Amino acid sequence: MELIILGLLVIGVSIPIYLFFRRKYIKFTSSVEQQIDSFINGNFDKKNINEENLESKINSKLYKLENIMKAQLEESNHSKKEVQEMVSDITHQIKTPISNIRMYSDTIVNNDLPQEKEYEFLEVISSQVDKLEFLLDSLTKMSRLETNMLVLNKESRKIIECLEEAKRQANPLAEKKNISIEITGDTKTIVKYDKKWTLEAICNLIENAIKYTNENGKIVINLEKLESFLKIDIIDNGIGIDSKNINNIFKRFFREQKVHSIEGVGIGLYLSKNIIELQNGYIKVKSKVREGSTFSVFLPI
Repeated sequence: MELIILGLLVIGVSIPIYLFFRRKYIKFTSSVEQQIDSFINGNFDKKNINEENLESKINSKLYKLENIMKAQLEESNHSKKEVQEMVSDITHQIKTPISNIRMYSDTIVNNDLPQEKEYEFLEVISSQVDKLEFLLDSLTKMSRLETNMLVLNKESRKIIECLEEAKRQANPLAEKKNISIEITGDTKTIVKYDKKWTLEAICNLIENAIKYTNENGKIVINLEKLESFLKIDIIDNGIGIDSKNINNIFKRFFREQKVHSIEGVGIGLYLSKNIIELQNGYIKVKSKVREGSTFSVFLPI
C-alpha cells in the first residue's frame, strides 16, 4: 500500500515537471526554428545574442554564420565584377590595333596605291602587329597573376645582377632619347627573389621612367640596405605624376589623361606592383609634376 502511494506521489510530481520542461522545450525549439527561418530568408533577428543561455549561444552562432556568408557573397560579387571589367578592358585594348590592321590592309587591297604609300601602310600594319603582340603578352602575364598561376622561384643572389640586366634591356630605348641610366649605392646586398619575375617588374619601372622622361634626361637606380628591406629607388627627372593620380597609377589599364599621346597600355605598373607584393615586398611612389618621380621598391632581406 505504501508503495502504491509513493508511486502515485512520484507520478503526481513528475507529470507537472514533465509538462513544465516540455513547454520550455517547445518554446525553445520554436524560437530556434523561427531564427533559422529568418536566417534563411535574410531577416535574421539579432535579439538576445549576448545573453548567457543556450538559445542566445545558438543565435550568436547563426549571426556569425550570416556575417561570414554575407562576406563571402560580397567577395564573390566583387570577383565577378572584376572579371567582367577585365574582359571589357581587354576587349577594348585589343580592338584598336585590330581595327587599324583591318583598315590599312583593306586600303591596300582595294586601292591602286603608289608603292611608296603601300610601304608606308605596311609599316603601320607592322607596328600595330607589334603592339598587339606586346598587348597579348602583357595580358597573358596579367591573367597568370589574376588566376594565381604565377609561380615564383626565389633564390638568394645579389640584386645587382637583376638591375644590370634590366639596365641592359632598357638601354636601346634610353639611347633613342639620349637618357643616361646609372646604378649607385649598396650593390653587394644579397636578396632572396625570383630572378625572372623581379626582372620583369624592374624593367617595367625603368621603361616607365624612360617613357615619361624628356630627351637628354637622367635615371638613377639607387640601392639602400635598410634593417629588414633592400630599397631600390628608380629616380627620374621626367614629367612627374599629378598628386590626384598617385593612388591610381598601379591600377590595370590606368593612364593619366596627359600621357595618352605616349605609347602604352597601362599594364606595366600593375604587373610590377603585384610581382613585388607576391615576394612580400611593396612599392612606394613620390612625384612632383615637371620635376620627376621616384619609384621605391622594397624587397625583404
